[in-house]
Amino acid sequence: MFSSIRMGDGYLNLYDLYQMRLPSKLVTLSGCATGMNFVSAGDELLGLQRGLFCAGASSLLLSLWDVYDQSTAKLMEAFYKNYIAGRELAAALQAAMQQIREEHPHPYFWAPFVLAGKITETNRLN
Repeated sequence: MFSSIRMGDGYLNLYDLYQMRLPSKLVTLSGCATGMNFVSAGDELLGLQRGLFCAGASSLLLSLWDVYDQSTAKLMEAFYKNYIAGRELAAALQAAMQQIREEHPHPYFWAPFVLAGKITETNRLN
């Protein structure tokens, strides 16, 4: 329940997200371990994912471990170029990962990101 995102002037935490309305088709958190969750009593998953979905996000692009800044910047650039060019979310991410993998074969550099939520054609930006 103490998951948060450091902002310029403070933190945006899970409780804040529960109070927000964020009707977004895609929220990307490309920082370190933004997709990590905690299992609490009752086996409920808590974390930024749950808060963002509660706030109204349809799809999330999150990282599962600490990321390498340079390869993450390249991956995000490739992902958004693919997505804006008309590929669906999963295909855009897959192509970006393959591109980064050619330069950096170790999964640490290209595999930390996952998509969650609605990953369909109806979720297009345009």
